[in-house]
Amino acid sequence: MPQERNNSIMELKFKKNWFGRWYIDLPEYIKAGGKKADLEMVRGADILLDYVSEGKRRVKLRVSEELDFENHIHLFKYDEDGTGAYYQNSEIIDLDVWLCNVTKYVFGGYHPEEIYIEYNVGR
Repeated sequence: MPQERNNSIMELKFKKNWFGRWYIDLPEYIKAGGKKADLEMVRGADILLDYVSEGKRRVKLRVSEELDFENHIHLFKYDEDGTGAYYQNSEIIDLDVWLCNVTKYVFGGYHPEEIYIEYNVGR
Protein backbone atom coordinates (compact mmCIF):
# COMPACT_ATOMS: atom_id res chain seq x y z
CA MET A 1 0.00 0.00 0.00
CA PRO A 2 1.46 3.40 -0.93
CA GLN A 3 2.15 6.06 1.67
CA GLU A 4 -1.02 7.64 2.99
CA ARG A 5 -1.31 11.21 1.83
CA ASN A 6 -2.35 14.15 3.97
CA ASN A 7 -3.58 16.97 1.71
CA SER A 8 -1.06 15.73 -0.92
CA ILE A 9 1.82 16.01 1.57
CA MET A 10 3.69 12.87 2.60
CA GLU A 11 6.24 12.52 5.36
CA LEU A 12 9.12 10.19 4.51
CA LYS A 13 11.95 8.99 6.74
CA PHE A 14 15.44 8.03 5.63
CA LYS A 15 18.29 6.32 7.49
CA LYS A 16 21.99 6.11 6.74
CA ASN A 17 23.55 2.79 7.68
CA TRP A 18 27.04 2.28 9.11
CA PHE A 19 28.43 1.72 5.61
CA GLY A 20 27.32 5.20 4.52
CA ARG A 21 24.34 4.08 2.44
CA TRP A 22 20.97 5.82 2.62
CA TYR A 23 17.68 3.88 2.67
CA ILE A 24 14.10 5.06 2.75
CA ASP A 25 12.30 3.69 5.82
CA LEU A 26 9.36 2.00 4.10
CA PRO A 27 8.47 -1.23 5.94
CA GLU A 28 5.12 -1.50 4.17
CA TYR A 29 6.98 -1.89 0.85
CA ILE A 30 8.86 -4.89 2.29
CA LYS A 31 5.62 -6.35 3.68
CA ALA A 32 4.09 -6.04 0.21
CA GLY A 33 6.88 -8.23 -1.19
CA GLY A 34 9.51 -5.62 -2.07
CA LYS A 35 13.22 -6.06 -1.41
CA LYS A 36 15.31 -3.98 0.98
CA ALA A 37 17.86 -3.42 -1.78
CA ASP A 38 15.17 -1.55 -3.72
CA LEU A 39 15.00 1.02 -0.90
CA GLU A 40 18.61 2.18 -1.22
CA MET A 41 18.99 5.79 -2.33
CA VAL A 42 21.55 5.98 -5.14
CA ARG A 43 22.60 8.04 -8.19
CA GLY A 44 22.20 11.51 -6.72
CA ALA A 45 19.44 10.77 -4.19
CA ASP A 46 22.14 9.81 -1.68
CA ILE A 47 23.96 13.11 -2.30
CA LEU A 48 20.72 15.04 -1.83
CA LEU A 49 20.15 13.27 1.49
CA ASP A 50 23.72 14.01 2.60
CA TYR A 51 23.03 17.67 1.86
CA VAL A 52 19.71 17.94 3.71
CA SER A 53 20.73 15.74 6.66
CA GLU A 54 23.49 18.13 7.75
CA GLY A 55 25.64 15.23 8.96
CA LYS A 56 22.87 13.32 10.75
CA ARG A 57 22.18 9.65 10.07
CA ARG A 58 18.41 10.10 9.99
CA VAL A 59 16.30 12.61 8.16
CA LYS A 60 12.59 13.24 7.87
CA LEU A 61 11.31 14.99 4.76
CA ARG A 62 7.91 16.20 3.69
CA VAL A 63 7.22 15.77 -0.02
CA SER A 64 4.47 17.00 -2.28
CA GLU A 65 3.67 17.38 -5.96
CA GLU A 66 2.52 20.93 -5.26
CA LEU A 67 4.44 23.81 -3.76
CA ASP A 68 3.33 23.65 -0.14
CA PHE A 69 6.56 24.61 1.59
CA GLU A 70 8.47 27.81 2.22
CA ASN A 71 11.92 26.16 2.39
CA HIS A 72 12.09 23.47 -0.22
CA ILE A 73 14.04 21.73 -2.93
CA HIS A 74 12.23 21.45 -6.25
CA LEU A 75 12.89 18.41 -8.43
CA PHE A 76 11.52 18.29 -11.95
CA LYS A 77 11.45 15.18 -14.13
CA TYR A 78 13.29 15.32 -17.42
CA ASP A 79 13.43 11.63 -18.42
CA GLU A 80 11.97 8.28 -17.48
CA ASP A 81 12.77 4.69 -18.40
CA GLY A 82 11.57 1.30 -17.21
CA THR A 83 13.72 1.37 -14.06
CA GLY A 84 13.07 4.88 -12.77
CA ALA A 85 12.97 8.58 -13.54
CA TYR A 86 15.59 11.31 -13.75
CA TYR A 87 15.08 14.60 -11.95
CA GLN A 88 17.01 17.86 -11.95
CA ASN A 89 17.44 20.50 -9.27
CA SER A 90 19.40 23.70 -9.66
CA GLU A 91 17.91 25.97 -6.99
CA ILE A 92 19.98 24.88 -4.01
CA ILE A 93 22.43 22.36 -5.38
CA ASP A 94 23.01 21.63 -9.07
CA LEU A 95 22.21 17.94 -9.02
CA ASP A 96 20.69 15.21 -11.16
CA VAL A 97 18.76 12.66 -9.11
CA TRP A 98 17.59 9.26 -10.28
CA LEU A 99 14.60 7.84 -8.40
CA CYS A 100 13.80 4.17 -8.91
CA ASN A 101 10.35 2.66 -9.30
CA VAL A 102 9.84 2.59 -5.52
CA THR A 103 8.90 6.22 -6.15
CA LYS A 104 5.91 4.92 -8.13
CA TYR A 105 4.93 2.87 -5.09
CA VAL A 106 5.13 5.94 -2.86
CA PHE A 107 3.18 8.19 -5.26
CA GLY A 108 0.47 5.69 -6.17
CA GLY A 109 1.72 4.27 -9.46
CA TYR A 110 3.63 6.99 -11.30
CA HIS A 111 6.70 9.23 -11.21
CA PRO A 112 5.50 12.79 -10.59
CA GLU A 113 6.51 15.52 -13.03
CA GLU A 114 7.58 17.68 -10.09
CA ILE A 115 8.44 16.90 -6.47
CA TYR A 116 8.81 19.53 -3.76
CA ILE A 117 10.86 18.49 -0.74
CA GLU A 118 10.73 20.31 2.58
CA TYR A 119 13.77 19.57 4.69
CA ASN A 120 14.78 20.40 8.25
CA VAL A 121 11.48 18.83 9.29
CA GLY A 122 13.05 16.98 12.20
CA ARG A 123 15.07 13.88 12.74
